[in-house]
Amino acid sequence: MRRRRTAAVAAMAAGFMALTAGCGLTGEDEILPKATREPLPPLTASAVSDEISGLARAGGLPDGDTSPAGLPKGGWRDCMAPWTGRAPAADAAGAFEATVTRLREHDWEIISSHTGHDSHSGHDVTYRTLAKRGWKLYARRYDDASAPGPGADVSLTAVEDGCEPPAKVRAGYEDPA
Repeated sequence: MRRRRTAAVAAMAAGFMALTAGCGLTGEDEILPKATREPLPPLTASAVSDEISGLARAGGLPDGDTSPAGLPKGGWRDCMAPWTGRAPAADAAGAFEATVTRLREHDWEIISSHTGHDSHSGHDVTYRTLAKRGWKLYARRYDDASAPGPGADVSLTAVEDGCEPPAKVRAGYEDPA
């Protein structure tokens, strides 16, 4: 009788060890490799520009202009990623918000959000400022019923922390609040 009980206990122990090893409860260090922490590569202006363009299209905005044409010359252009376009009238607000949602899904965090009226231009403006890994993204939707053509002007301007564009350029994207 003692032999049967010893054999049964041994069989149960062997079964338990096999079961727990398969579940990761024992020998985990031998089964799973240790995680390594490699730093993420820095975000370049080109990578940020590509991400903004792709997420804007995915949000329902048309292809936009990513060139710095019309901006003053200077080395500061290398630390900016501009995007401008005209949202379709049918759902300009929805396409803008869908783009912001997609940006948030890709690790851009909202740091400010509000709407207001720009007395200089006469536009109603929706502001969203987001941040990600050393960059700030100034998202703006300018609604102006007097503008030619249906829709709303949208600008998505990413600026790397420490970038020093001229005051005239900053005034075009910064949140006045």
